[in-house]
Amino acid sequence: MKNFCLGKLFVLIVLLVVATVNSVFAAQQPYIPSYDDRYEEDLKQANSNKDYFIEPEDDLNYANYHYIGANQAERYPRFFTEYIWQEQTILGMLSTGARGLIISLYDWSVAWSTILRAGVSVVCSHPMDESTVFRKNGKPLYQTLHYEMNRIFNFLKSHPKAVITVFFNDTADIAKIVRDMREIISKNNYNPILKPSDWSAAQQKGEWPTLGWMRSNNKRLLLFTQIYNNHTDFTWPVKQYFWKNNYGSIDEKVLCSEERLSLTESNQKNRSLVSFSNHGNTSTSPGARNSTLCLDYDLVKQLTQRCQKRKFARGKLFNAYWVNHLIGATHTLTQEKRKTAFDYANELNIVPNQVKKQ
Repeated sequence: MKNFCLGKLFVLIVLLVVATVNSVFAAQQPYIPSYDDRYEEDLKQANSNKDYFIEPEDDLNYANYHYIGANQAERYPRFFTEYIWQEQTILGMLSTGARGLIISLYDWSVAWSTILRAGVSVVCSHPMDESTVFRKNGKPLYQTLHYEMNRIFNFLKSHPKAVITVFFNDTADIAKIVRDMREIISKNNYNPILKPSDWSAAQQKGEWPTLGWMRSNNKRLLLFTQIYNNHTDFTWPVKQYFWKNNYGSIDEKVLCSEERLSLTESNQKNRSLVSFSNHGNTSTSPGARNSTLCLDYDLVKQLTQRCQKRKFARGKLFNAYWVNHLIGATHTLTQEKRKTAFDYANELNIVPNQVKKQ
């Protein structure tokens, strides 16, 4: 009888564990809207990429978190035929190890038909000249905030240690962006966003949580606006929290100087984060347009340490390091058996034997 009772108890425990695991797994299922016909195809491509980023330990503070970011992450071949800055979809960039994304948002709700007249925030750059339109059942579909954020949410669901930072180049109406984010959260039944109301210490003292706190509370996605200067329910203004450098050159005198707006912005007291761009979108410098060079370990380490000595961002090293052609340049460097900016970020993320603030 005793063995029988123990056996029943064991079965009951197993059933409870299975039910719990299934419940958690069900809550993390990807949301794939009907219009995202290419999701499985893109996910397969993304999963074939090598991941170059090592997720840091829990006790690393977000203010000391170093990661590689994709500049103009929306500009990949499916939607753009000119000035393509990234080789694969955002899923591909994240799977390669990117933990930062700069995404341009435009509002076409006045001039465009169908879904755009509803005021949907559109993820695009110069769409009339450069983007292509794909169709489902004869209806035109566009690269929207819903489209890309659903994919980012799905990545976070399947990568519980990932902490992602997004910069919105927010030309769209901020009220529509906030409304769209509410809808995206509702449709996914999932909310990984660290909102301004979740962590008041950042606003009051420029202090941030540890990655461990962010992971255990599922607050692993931070959304910053580059144009809108106030906080919203979901977004933080870049200017109040990040130092930003000039870009378009690999000349350290240019690269290590503050971006003019960053330097003159009056509210600098809470800045404990550093955005470091090293790409040549508007550059006449051949070196800055060479994405392989800009991702090379030796150059990145040399330039950023020299900028530290020049007291850029008050001597603090980068948190986000933004580049173009992230996947292509990384593949080229590894094929040549050279180290990359990912290797440097991984080294910087090793926590020293000291207590990090939560």
